[in-house]
Amino acid sequence: MSEEQHIWPFDDSEFKEVKPGFRRRVYTGDDMMLTFWRIEEGRGPTPYDNHPDNEQWGIVLKGKLDFRIGSDERRTLGPGDVYWAPKGHDHGDSLFIGDPEHGETWILDIFTPPRDEYRGG
Repeated sequence: MSEEQHIWPFDDSEFKEVKPGFRRRVYTGDDMMLTFWRIEEGRGPTPYDNHPDNEQWGIVLKGKLDFRIGSDERRTLGPGDVYWAPKGHDHGDSLFIGDPEHGETWILDIFTPPRDEYRGG
């Protein structure tokens, strides 16, 4: 097997708490970064801001995300719903509604290029 890792099994212990109720696991490639979030029910609101250097795609895997993207209108997304925040596009003010099984919202964010501040976890 090569020294580079190409497969990462699901491992609950690999999620790092970055602030109370917000755990993430980060996977970084050459030009793209995946950030798998597990956020406790009732957390938020998050800042309403943007990433001037990073395009962001996200998909809700479990639970619901109540947030704003590019306007004052609130949207509630559920499992399978996808959002896109181009570079410099405001988004956030997020509230998290946990799923019944885990009491968490699971979101997979995809960033290009990778976010330097997320490297290392």
